[in-house]
Amino acid sequence: MSSVRRSPRRRAIITSLTLLLVVLAGAVMTAPTAQAHPLGNFTVSHSNNLTLTPDGIELLTIVDSAEIPTQQEQSAIDVNNDGLMSSAELEDHAQLLCPQLESALHAEVNGVPVEWEAGNTAMETVPGSAGLPTLRMTCRFSANAPLDKPASLTFDDEYRPDRIGWREITAKGQGVRLLDSSVPSRSISDELRNYPQDLLSSPLDVRSVNLSTEPGESGNADTGESAGVPGFTGGDPLSRLVTAGDRQLNALIGDRELTPLIGGLAVLLAVLLGVGHAALPGHGKTVMAAYLAGRSGRPRDAIIVGATVTATHTVGVLVLGLLLTISSAFVGEQALRVLGIISGALIVVIGIGLLRDALRARQSQGDPEEALAHAHHHDHTHAHPHHGATQHHSHGPGTRHGHHHGPGPGRRGLIGMGIAGGLVPSPSALVVLMGSIALGRTVFGVVLVLAYGFGMAATLTAVGLLLVRLRGRLDRYSSEGRAAGMASRVVSALPTFTASLVLVLGVGLVARGLLFSP
Repeated sequence: MSSVRRSPRRRAIITSLTLLLVVLAGAVMTAPTAQAHPLGNFTVSHSNNLTLTPDGIELLTIVDSAEIPTQQEQSAIDVNNDGLMSSAELEDHAQLLCPQLESALHAEVNGVPVEWEAGNTAMETVPGSAGLPTLRMTCRFSANAPLDKPASLTFDDEYRPDRIGWREITAKGQGVRLLDSSVPSRSISDELRNYPQDLLSSPLDVRSVNLSTEPGESGNADTGESAGVPGFTGGDPLSRLVTAGDRQLNALIGDRELTPLIGGLAVLLAVLLGVGHAALPGHGKTVMAAYLAGRSGRPRDAIIVGATVTATHTVGVLVLGLLLTISSAFVGEQALRVLGIISGALIVVIGIGLLRDALRARQSQGDPEEALAHAHHHDHTHAHPHHGATQHHSHGPGTRHGHHHGPGPGRRGLIGMGIAGGLVPSPSALVVLMGSIALGRTVFGVVLVLAYGFGMAATLTAVGLLLVRLRGRLDRYSSEGRAAGMASRVVSALPTFTASLVLVLGVGLVARGLLFSP
């Protein structure tokens, strides 16, 4: 009867939530779409376009800065501190940066360095995500060089080598023929305006080129001119949905008129995006899953890990956002790389401890089939201390004298796993915070980051609770029914397997961070 009485209430709750999601989706879908930078919000991309003539070299260099490096550069551009980057301020800043760029572009013809002569400069802003602009700087250079006879030319771009991004070089001849050129004659990214979608996950990183030339017309090796721009084919549906949600949240944040309705929708969408991002690969879910599945965890253990992951992630976003805001020299992607290495190292330490405990427990419990037989005999012949009778004494899952599973997770291990899982902040949450700060809504930005973290906490905790419950059922199967022997062997091997998995994942994170070089 109680279930019958609860049914109308449950239907009302489900109906209300459904209506809320429908209203939220409709409002969000009608919001203007923010154009997030396709390569990521930390990137600084370069396009060097060489034109070779019998008398010398013409070079057009374009630098495309995404939202976060642009935000860091704004204080240097906005000299009158009015919060805007005027056309005059942008032009003045381009005239300061282009000489720095010139000194980092090196070319030699037949082993002799060429001397660049500066030409026209330009800088403009392009709307980005969360109300933040991006920067596009154009610098032109020329140099005299004897290309009216067979020659060899080398070109290197060493401008801002620490920043990640797309880097391309093109080369074409006018009265000069290029022999077996390894670069295209035309930019496949339309000079950093339209990046090929199927290359976004592995962007071009061409920083130097060696060319051989001779007098003549045409004959350019063109590996990019006729290739076109491939269409988008990658990305699973959940990733595309979360990306679309990020764009819509950025559009809401970038709205100059922040009404209560827009603010409320933004907070709700931030919660949903926290759920979505937590459901995507990352955020320590794989490691957390291995940890809880291999240990005799309790529901509160899952809550501790999920809450610690979220708290660490939220604090990381706020601290990194503050550092990026106050220092233009702070390189955000390098900070993420270092945090990734620290996270991996912490997971390695935890994995070593888990593996040590699992091996010790396995040695102490001996053969799993013997342990199972002993457990059954003990359960059916255990004398009750007060009655003296031989009775069946039932123990709940995870309390059967430690025969089949490793030691329960300690508080320090749980917190350490949560910190490792949340140590690397999400760039999308960081852009939300910085966009709010740029619009003078710092408190609102912090609220959105907290809402984002709440969504993550709900998802990660739910995953942890599910794993704890599944582990409990597996423990029960190991002592009941015809499959008890098989289940017992699985439970016995699970701590060792999961500890090894945690260790391998940690080593992988450290290796990825150490081998990464922007």
